[in-house]
Amino acid sequence: MGLRSAILVDVSAALFQPFPMLPGRAAQLWRHQPEYRRPRHFHEEPELNAVVRGRARVGIGDRTLELGPGELVLFEPAQDHVLLEASPDLELFVVALRPALAERVRGGRLSVLKEKVLLSESEVGDLRERALALGEIRDHVAVERELADVFASLGSRPCTTHVSSRRAVGELRAAPDLSAAELARRLRTAPAQVSREFHRDLGLTLVEFRARLRLMRFIHLVDQGATLTAAALSADFGSYAQCHRAFQRAVGCSPRAYFRGARSAVDQATDPALGP
Repeated sequence: MGLRSAILVDVSAALFQPFPMLPGRAAQLWRHQPEYRRPRHFHEEPELNAVVRGRARVGIGDRTLELGPGELVLFEPAQDHVLLEASPDLELFVVALRPALAERVRGGRLSVLKEKVLLSESEVGDLRERALALGEIRDHVAVERELADVFASLGSRPCTTHVSSRRAVGELRAAPDLSAAELARRLRTAPAQVSREFHRDLGLTLVEFRARLRLMRFIHLVDQGATLTAAALSADFGSYAQCHRAFQRAVGCSPRAYFRGARSAVDQATDPALGP
């Protein structure tokens, strides 16, 4: 089955949750566990989801996508997603890379996918074999090298989005403060057309995407030692008050509470309403 409309989804309710990396790791493979279901969320790590067996229904922005055996989907940084339904026999492998490693692996190229990708039988078998073998490797450098190779091979499929959407993603990641008018000028098209194609391809609006990029930049700056106010301004929020409102909406608590200890609970939150 293909993409289906889900216009009642409130993508602004997505929670910021970093990918659950082991400490000190730059790449991680995660295998679906029925008891561990995250709420709708987004993060700065690009993420591949590949179904080896069974079926899954995932929400991506305001759309849903059905995945079956041998089918893969790629989530870009700041693109919200959630596992909505899973068959009892679902075998799903997830690979994510830290932004710096992803940048090296991708070489600055973006493979923004709107549609799912069908893997060959040999690719599916190789992925499962490599994923299971990684559980026996204790050298984290070797694990990261192997996962980077997996990401490079599976995440380099031909783009299925409009060229303006891909270019908009790149421009905004480099400069989240770009206005819609300036972005359209750089892309040599009309603002309405950029917004329409972006929303259609990524499932969220340019405004929401820009806000998420700013929020992730804000968190990074505070982690680097900046004060809350300085980080808010450097992340292109007009004021700390504006940043506070956006942060509260995307994280569920104030910036001060987050950095004083609520962070762990937010990062590890699961949604019991989803069930196994």
